[in-house]
Amino acid sequence: MRRGQVTPDRLQAYAARAGVRAAVLVVALGFFAVEGLVAARTNTPTVDEFVYVPAGYYHLRTGDFGLESTNPPFLKMAMALPLLAMDMQLDADPRWRDNRSGWGAWIFGTRFMETNSGRYLDAFFAARSVVLALGVGLGALVFQRARVLLSPLAALATVVLYATMPPLLAHSAVATLDVGVTLLLFAAFIVAERFAETGSTRLAGLTGILLGLALATKGIAMVFLPLAAVLVAAAWRAWDAAGVRRLVRGAVVMGVGAWVALVAAYGFSGFPLPAPLVDGIRFQLAARSSGEFPAFLNGHWSQTGWWYYYLVAFGLKTPLATLALVAVGLVAVARGALRDPRDRWLVVPPLFLLYVMSFHYGKNYGVRYLLPAFPFLLLIAGRGVDVLLGRDPRAVAAVAALLVWQLAACATTGPHQLAYFNEMIAGPERARHVLLDSNLDWGQDLGRLKAWLDARGTSRICLGYFGHVDPHVYGIDFSLPPPSPAPGLCAVSANFLAGYPYAITYAGDRILGVRQGAWSWFDRYRPLARVGQSIYVFDVTAADVAAR
Repeated sequence: MRRGQVTPDRLQAYAARAGVRAAVLVVALGFFAVEGLVAARTNTPTVDEFVYVPAGYYHLRTGDFGLESTNPPFLKMAMALPLLAMDMQLDADPRWRDNRSGWGAWIFGTRFMETNSGRYLDAFFAARSVVLALGVGLGALVFQRARVLLSPLAALATVVLYATMPPLLAHSAVATLDVGVTLLLFAAFIVAERFAETGSTRLAGLTGILLGLALATKGIAMVFLPLAAVLVAAAWRAWDAAGVRRLVRGAVVMGVGAWVALVAAYGFSGFPLPAPLVDGIRFQLAARSSGEFPAFLNGHWSQTGWWYYYLVAFGLKTPLATLALVAVGLVAVARGALRDPRDRWLVVPPLFLLYVMSFHYGKNYGVRYLLPAFPFLLLIAGRGVDVLLGRDPRAVAAVAALLVWQLAACATTGPHQLAYFNEMIAGPERARHVLLDSNLDWGQDLGRLKAWLDARGTSRICLGYFGHVDPHVYGIDFSLPPPSPAPGLCAVSANFLAGYPYAITYAGDRILGVRQGAWSWFDRYRPLARVGQSIYVFDVTAADVAAR
């Protein structure tokens, strides 16, 4: 070895320095935070946020958890905490919560928007900042876990992969539930593994509390309850009488901790379980066979979805660099036949989630449903980094190239990480024919349409917007598109172009149902512009209509 030559061993020693670790962590998560803040400030409140933030504020102000019971209240209330200092108005008149149409929460969200129009967008930025803080915290937790499981260099690579992961960044910049439940579940499995190693009753209780709070955040946490029990039992070593007693005691403490945390999130408002929680569980169980709305994949619609939907979504929404490293890491784990007990805690949770979502759940709405798998998969990618570094000194350059590739892809996509697709999809024009909904069009580009109109000196347009924020909030004067070809300047969201059947809640005093394919006729014409990643503008002339 020549003097001064850079080798993996020297890089590992350098990466192990406390100052280097701290610097990389700060820079990586700082990038994540800045990108997230820009997206949080510039994206229009999305479909689910429109309900979650007002509902959380309502829960905090009234203690009533009946509004929007399809999802638990814990994170919704946490996101709404900053609003308590913003003097937001709350109209608690029961007529704004009338759910006979099935749109009660959206009716309330519309009323919240109307009564707080002056500070409406600021309120959502404040709520999004809470979720972004959770996203940064999750990144720090992934790094701490990587330090335990991986070499110093691979741990640093893992945090860089996390900070440049578009799905994680995108959903850390919206006031929804996916990042919060991901953080709680990941933390719960870390603590559960420590409980299995030590038998500590305190750790069992902490595991239960984390699982209970995850359940109080989003129903998907139910998937992980039996898995946690199975993994603890598989990792348990003391099967003598005393060890079994410790295991049983820990299981009881874990169960009680989960129950207490869950009912505490509902203000201890029901025994043994709050009524809104039971209603939400019933809703989620009903959604297992089919979703509320049809799913879209590769130009086709389905009410029940496809077993391979989430494989496709994961493959197209995850950067290729991470996919390559995950593949290397999985091969390494498979060759070891899971002999290292720690490997089970890495591999089983994401594979089990993928299995359940693919074969036992009917909601095919976006890669965000797989978000709880990402921390585990990134650690597997970190294992892939270690495999490459251990085989060839020249692999350092290959790993560096993969990290730079992913960083460039994430940075150049911003602040549109919500609509990110990797290089297997040639841009959003192709993407909208493959995946929709929260993968691409979640109503995030309405503010950008306002900027586009301002640049052209007008505020008037025909508009078919997939979302719930009233365009008047941005000063857009609009009319709804006609049901058949007619001349005019019109903007239409990608979901509606593809034929998504939905409901418009910004149409005045009534909810307007948009039938499937109602505005797909615009796709016969070449768009004048694409605004953001999800809104297409058409300037249809009389000659265009006549030619068709």
